[in-house]
Amino acid sequence: VILMHFPYLNCMISNKFEGFFSGILSDTRIENRAEKVMNDMLTFGKVVVNKFCATNTEKIGAYRMLGNNNFGYEDLLKGVLQSCKSNQESGHLLCIQDTTEFNFTHHIDRIGKKDKDIGPITKNDNAGFFCHPMLVVDPAHKMPVGISSVHLWNRSWDKEDRFKRAYWNLDISEKESYRWLDSAQRTKQLLTETPVLTVIGDRESDIYQELATVPDKRTHLLIRSSINRRLHGSEKKLFEVLAASEDKTTYEIEIKGNKKRKNRSAKMSLRYTKVKIQKPKRAHLEEYPGYVEVWAIETRELQSSVPDGEEPILWRLLTTHSIESIQDAMKYIEWYSMRWLIEELFRILKKKGFQVESSQLETAAALKKLVIMALQVALTTMTLKLSLENKQQIKADIVFTSKQMQFITVLMNKLEGKTKKQKNPYPKQTLAWAAWGMARLSGWSGYGSHGPPGYISIKTGLDIFMNKYEGYQMAIDFYNPKDVYKE
Repeated sequence: VILMHFPYLNCMISNKFEGFFSGILSDTRIENRAEKVMNDMLTFGKVVVNKFCATNTEKIGAYRMLGNNNFGYEDLLKGVLQSCKSNQESGHLLCIQDTTEFNFTHHIDRIGKKDKDIGPITKNDNAGFFCHPMLVVDPAHKMPVGISSVHLWNRSWDKEDRFKRAYWNLDISEKESYRWLDSAQRTKQLLTETPVLTVIGDRESDIYQELATVPDKRTHLLIRSSINRRLHGSEKKLFEVLAASEDKTTYEIEIKGNKKRKNRSAKMSLRYTKVKIQKPKRAHLEEYPGYVEVWAIETRELQSSVPDGEEPILWRLLTTHSIESIQDAMKYIEWYSMRWLIEELFRILKKKGFQVESSQLETAAALKKLVIMALQVALTTMTLKLSLENKQQIKADIVFTSKQMQFITVLMNKLEGKTKKQKNPYPKQTLAWAAWGMARLSGWSGYGSHGPPGYISIKTGLDIFMNKYEGYQMAIDFYNPKDVYKE
């Protein structure tokens, strides 16, 4: 109502990203605009300019900032990395890396194939670019700390295929797979105050050069094996040795169903053994040691719990952490299972979340800037969801301002029901307490028996909250009563 009657009011909510790019970009006006854009993305839950800008003036400012050729996505990335660096308070951090692609095929007529920042992706007739971030997680609290590295790249439209380039004989630094090594090294250089780092990767990161170069006194690897590698000093291979090793224990895990799997309690067997991985016989590997010593873990679903028509669950993991007990092996399996967090981050960025691929920017360089900013903004939604799932006692002021917290308190009186089952079960002012309120705003029932809210519910609730808060803040700034914040 206030907006309808007083459209000239420019009362924005507090800028959560104030100072995020301070001293990083070439002009303070650009820094302020970039910070405002990120704040508006968070407020409106979208990264499409037309959806997070309330006025035409703001749209023009956002488009000019993203299209400014005086800085690139690498400059914005410095703010993201600095944020991660300042959050390293744990004695041990998981560094989870993975790759996704952003598909802008529907916008290629507007961008044009001559744009050097866009090219073919997995499907050669589709256009876009690839993104490889390193998500840093505190395993003790199962909470994101930040992003320690991001690689954005695109292929050339006229690039020869891997067979013509003899891809398998190229040095690792000339391959796209080098991103797995480089991201780990960059993370080690950034997080110098953390005593122990564990770099986690899926089967694509099963690279001998990574096994040989990334580990050091404070850095460990935990990767999923994809290659049945030959063992040093033996004709035996890894998978066969693992399968023949002693069965240490059996345990059960709950499997959440999807298109390929049914819901069930899976019965799993556990094996582990120490192995020496033989260096592959390739000319470009001469400088690397003849073998690397690691611990290998196999966790395999027993046939008794596998539904008809499905393959049993099977993970083979390689780690430089030592295994002294069954508890150690189970702990490493749990750490690897946290890799799903980066997959959820990608999901939040795309169709059902911030809708990055719907952006209508004119250049791929601008789209890459947008992706960097969106990665940081999407972490807020992820943090809220995880705080609720893990019942965190972390104070909510790491996400919300003090005024927003006061408004949440006011709203909570309406969001809670009369019965005990309808009350917010979390300690007041904690992140889990606030996240419960965001989920209720989205329409989630609040009943524990109905299951926890998903990422999209949390995000929808956060969008609704920010819209309500903006109107609340406008009313405060316009009428300015002294006691408006009192409960």
